[in-house]
Amino acid sequence: MAASRDAPDSGGSPPRVAVVGAGISGLTAASRLARGGCAVTVYETGRGPGGRTSTRRAGPDGAGWQFDHGAQYFSAKDPAFRAIVEDWHADGLVAEWTGTFGALDAATGTFVPEETQTKERWVGTPSMNAVAKGLARRSGISLVTSRRVTSFEGGPGVGDGSWTVVHRSSAPSARTDANGDPVPEPPRRDARFVAVVAADKQAASDRSVRVYGEDPPIASAAAPAVREGMRASGQTPSFALMLAVKKKTGAGDVPLFEFQGATVAGDDVVAWIADDSSKPGRPTGAPDADVTCWVAQSTPGYAARRVKAMATVPGTAPHQALLNEVAEEMTEALLGLAAKCAGRGAGEAEKRVEYEIAHVAAHRWGAAFPDDGAVAAAAASGKGCLLDAERRVVGCGDFCVSPKVEGAALSGAAAAARVAELIAETPAASL
Repeated sequence: MAASRDAPDSGGSPPRVAVVGAGISGLTAASRLARGGCAVTVYETGRGPGGRTSTRRAGPDGAGWQFDHGAQYFSAKDPAFRAIVEDWHADGLVAEWTGTFGALDAATGTFVPEETQTKERWVGTPSMNAVAKGLARRSGISLVTSRRVTSFEGGPGVGDGSWTVVHRSSAPSARTDANGDPVPEPPRRDARFVAVVAADKQAASDRSVRVYGEDPPIASAAAPAVREGMRASGQTPSFALMLAVKKKTGAGDVPLFEFQGATVAGDDVVAWIADDSSKPGRPTGAPDADVTCWVAQSTPGYAARRVKAMATVPGTAPHQALLNEVAEEMTEALLGLAAKCAGRGAGEAEKRVEYEIAHVAAHRWGAAFPDDGAVAAAAASGKGCLLDAERRVVGCGDFCVSPKVEGAALSGAAAAARVAELIAETPAASL
C-alpha cells in the first residue's frame, strides 16, 4: 500500500493535479498531464491500479493462476486510440491475442468460428493490468492506493483558489472502540492542487451514502456539470466467473472448450467465455501447465436478477454469500455448455469428460456496462469528457465516449487536454 502525506506548499514547483481513480481513463489523463510538466497524484480505492482492466490472481503460490475478470481484450478502431496502443506496445505493455474466436449456440452446443480470424484483439501482458501499472510508473505520477477520497475543499474563489483532497484509508480499520466497532483513522489532506480530474464514476454515485453515510465526494466540489453528467450515465451490473480446471487422471487431453473466446447466444446465465491461459505471457499457457484458467461473463439479465434478489454491500458476509452462490450457478451453467460442445462429434456418443475444479470465484461489477446517458453531456462540455471550467473540475471515463477500453483512454486524453487548457488560463499565483 502506498503511503500518503499531507502535501507541503508547492510554490515554484510544477502545477499539481489530483486524479481520482486509477483505471485506464484516469491513468491516461495522468500520464499525459505528467508528460506535459504537471505533478499528478492519483488516488485509488483499491490495492492497485487497473479498474476494469484488473487481474485476479490465485493458485498454490498465490500468483500463478491469472484471471482477467474485467475487460477481456480491446480493439483499436479510432486512429487516436491506435496511436495510444502503439505507444503501449512499444513499452511492452500489450500484445495481440490470437486464436479461434466465434459464437457458441447454447441450445445446440454448436460453435461457429468467425468468418475470418483477422480481428485485432489486444491484451495487457503479462496480465491485463500491465497497462495501468505501466502508466502509473511514468515520471511525474504519484499513485496513492487503498485510499478513499471523501471530499474536496477550497477551489476557485476560496483562499488561494487551489484544491485540497481529503481522503481516508479504504482498508478495514484495525482500531476498535469499547464496543468492538471499527474506529476509522482521521482523514488526511493533500493541498495545492490546481485542478481535479474525477475518473471514478463512484465519486458521483450514492454508494457513499449507502455504505459510509457520506455524500458523494464530487458533491463537495460544487461542479454540477461534472456531477450531473456522471450521474446521467446509468449502469448495468455484471458478474465474472473465474475458473481454474485440471483434468482428472484418465480424462485425456480434452480442453474445456476448443476455442479461445466465444460470445454465447441463447443462454440465460453466460454471455462470454474466454480461455485466459491462451493470452500471451500467461503462466498457465506454458506447455507443461496442468491448469487452464477460464473466465465467463454473465448476461446482464442474470446479473440484474441476482442483484435485485440479494442486495448486498461489498466487503460484508452477505455479499460474499452472494458471490459464492453466483460462482456455483455460473460454474454449473459453464460446465453444462462444455458438455454440449463435447458431445457434438458426428455419429459419436456424448463425451463425458470430468474436470477437477482447482479454483472457483466470482466477482461483481456494479457498473460494468454504462449506458450512453453521459455521452451527450461530455460531447457538449468537454469534447469527450465532462468539464466545469469555472471550478477547474473535469470528469472522464468510458461512459463519456463508449463503454470500452478505447472509450476510457480517449476520454482520459480529452480530460488531460481540457486540464492543460485550464492551467494555461490560470494565474501563475494559483499554481
